[in-house]
Amino acid sequence: MKYISLLLWGLIISFSLSAQLPKRTINLSGSINDKYAILMTLTIQGEKVIGFYYYDKYKSKILLEGEIKDNKVVLNESPGYESEFEIGFMGDLDDKSFSGIWTNKPQNKTMKFNTLIYADNTISQNIKASEIEGRYESNINSEKYLGSVELEHIADNTFAFSISNGTESGCAGYLKGLIELTDFKEGNYAVENCEEIQFVFSNQMLNLTEKNCDYHGMNCPFEGSYKKETHNK
Repeated sequence: MKYISLLLWGLIISFSLSAQLPKRTINLSGSINDKYAILMTLTIQGEKVIGFYYYDKYKSKILLEGEIKDNKVVLNESPGYESEFEIGFMGDLDDKSFSGIWTNKPQNKTMKFNTLIYADNTISQNIKASEIEGRYESNINSEKYLGSVELEHIADNTFAFSISNGTESGCAGYLKGLIELTDFKEGNYAVENCEEIQFVFSNQMLNLTEKNCDYHGMNCPFEGSYKKETHNK
């Protein structure tokens, strides 16, 4: 339980600090290995970078998360909690381009990538997105159970999410991903080993329903109701 508590407090602090900084969103297009066409969207807030990319051939968005320091960018692809860098992009970002090396350590692969910036904007807060973005706490939180959902707006109707939960007995779950919302009200997430998680937002509440999701223990499902944490709480 101590591990879960530290995890949730770490997420709270990280989100609270980043929410105070201005956001810059860039859109890029280019290729990996001069062969695989990709498009990428990155939102930069302080040293934090979050976004997604997809292969033009497949259109399936892949979560990216990392940091920028002195124009050096490291982006984990589909990151997990406390995961070391295994797959993703490492390179240099300037006013016109982002280029470097794409690496897949488990498969011992490295390929050059080159992308050009075709749009660069400082974001003014989207009211509908701000109503969704934030931290949500499970309605059944207690001394024996902790559960939360974090949502960060990337661009348009796309958000990055992380779900964390755990029980006193040691059951735990954790999942990061991307969700695209219809009218900023609902969306479905589905990947291998997780048939479906449905997100439905209403009146500062988030309701999750799930089907066959393997990213938590048997006794601590993600499904349930979560209330958005307000700043004046």
